[in-house]
Amino acid sequence: MHCDPIGTVSTPFETTGEAPPQGFQGDAEGVVRVREEFAAGLSGFDAPSVVIVWWADRADRSVLTLDRDPSRGVFTSRSPARPNPVCLTECTVLAVDDRRLRVRGVDMADGSPVVDLKASVRDRLDRS
Repeated sequence: MHCDPIGTVSTPFETTGEAPPQGFQGDAEGVVRVREEFAAGLSGFDAPSVVIVWWADRADRSVLTLDRDPSRGVFTSRSPARPNPVCLTECTVLAVDDRRLRVRGVDMADGSPVVDLKASVRDRLDRS
């Protein structure tokens, strides 16, 4: 399997420990910067929210159980510490500008790689 980031996200959190456990638990703003070769993917983007698929590149990939409850495995949680730290964060879209998507509700560390962006399913269902 091969996956190239489409961009990175700028957030006010220098480390994962500074970020809220879930983006909806705070109102921190961030900016997804899409690489030039993927800029056309933002054309016509008008959804009020977006699911950011990102890679927790600083997560501990050896963790299989939760620190707070070792009887539970990481697959029962949203912890970024896991064998393949693929993370999903739904954010409110504040603005779309050229190759930037300004959002509210970030929970990732500054500079985290963005793997994909998906308009919220709820938004699309509401428009149907």
